[in-house]
Amino acid sequence: MIPLRDSEPSGITPYVTIGIIVLNVVVTLWQLGPGKETSFDHGLRPAYLCAYIEGQESLVVEFSPVHHKQVEITFATAVLPLLLSMFLHAGIWHLLGNMWFLWIFGDNVEGRLGHVRFLIFYLICGIGAGLAHTALTPASVIPTVGASGAVAGALGAYWLCFPHSRVLVLLWLLFFIRTFEMRASWFLGIWIGIDVFRGLTDSGGMVAVWAHVGGFVAGMGLVILMTPADSRGKPTRFRIAR
Repeated sequence: MIPLRDSEPSGITPYVTIGIIVLNVVVTLWQLGPGKETSFDHGLRPAYLCAYIEGQESLVVEFSPVHHKQVEITFATAVLPLLLSMFLHAGIWHLLGNMWFLWIFGDNVEGRLGHVRFLIFYLICGIGAGLAHTALTPASVIPTVGASGAVAGALGAYWLCFPHSRVLVLLWLLFFIRTFEMRASWFLGIWIGIDVFRGLTDSGGMVAVWAHVGGFVAGMGLVILMTPADSRGKPTRFRIAR
């Protein structure tokens, strides 16, 4: 299911959302240029981060049964990717999917929080998503990239704050194409529910599903803590999705 638009006006010009999208596009186009190995160099590797936390200075990584390499564990190789990886993508479709969801749902969260708070919110959600992925796959040396964890934070905040919003959805199954509306609480609930199921059944493939879940939960918590006491000139009231 692909969201086409939502019914909730943001009431603002979402400068931060637009800026994040532009930055991701620029970085990804640069990253996908000839001779670039940015995904490999700056993707988040849970095993590196765990080794750094444990105080190790190096780690022997087994890339194949006959290929081993001793890797230096530093802040740049282990911790900095928590931030850098959320601006890198594996390809154009990966980028477009993440940025489209951010465009549909991020502006409303930015309207709720304000521009500066939303930027801080987005970055913390991305870092939280990376930490969740690390906690649940601590031995992985596969570089993880993508904004989906941070975007999932915006989805979690939207689910909590605007559950009664309507989302126009495109359903495309082979030759069956249909558009219909559904409540945001259902659409986003199905979205995160699928990731939880894939995580519990270890059927996520190359998708870092626990990063999505971690970002979603972080977004729900942070939007409560970070929403101004007087949002849009009136007290904030959260409605739990049903």
